Amino acid sequence: MNRLEALEHFQKTYAEDVLNQKLHQVMSLYEQRKDELILSFIQSFQLICLQANSTEVAKTRIGYITYSMRRTYLMDRNYNYVIEAYDKNWFFDPQPCYGTYDAGWAFSYLGELEDELNQLRKPYMNKVIQPDVERFALQVAEKFHEYVLRLAKEAIPLAIQTPEFRALRCEDDLEVRIGEYKGISEAVYSAAYGILHDSTG
Repeated sequence: MNRLEALEHFQKTYAEDVLNQKLHQVMSLYEQRKDELILSFIQSFQLICLQANSTEVAKTRIGYITYSMRRTYLMDRNYNYVIEAYDKNWFFDPQPCYGTYDAGWAFSYLGELEDELNQLRKPYMNKVIQPDVERFALQVAEKFHEYVLRLAKEAIPLAIQTPEFRALRCEDDLEVRIGEYKGISEAVYSAAYGILHDSTG
């Protein structure tokens, strides 16, 4: 068995099964602790709104609030999303407000996936190596992010009712977005259009 065959065998025999187990565990946790998770998300939203509204920050109006998954963080087992509040210039805002949201409830299972696959690759000798497992974990990170996105969609109708958000000085077309850091993101709320999804997510 050459390296390519070993990788293919490893992925089909182990990696996909372990991934499905971990995603099932995330889904179960999400369903069991949904109310608590929604509350925690709303608190992170309130904090970034407070910061953006503070007198020390010379923001005229907020145009974007983004929650970003960072793959470089995931590689270090840091499961925080970066929260940023920008003016209408978005990424070109020279001084965005920063916060964090702990998504460890979902991504700790990605860490477990990596640990288990590192054990399972050993019988393949050096034909399946640690960087192969890391690469697989980064490729499937999106599937864990989908649960954070689902949570954001459930939490945002409540988050925009909070006094902290209502007091925010924002653009008429403010958007709340969630996705990959400076990459593809999805708008979950637009001040111009309201909630951008149905309640089924």
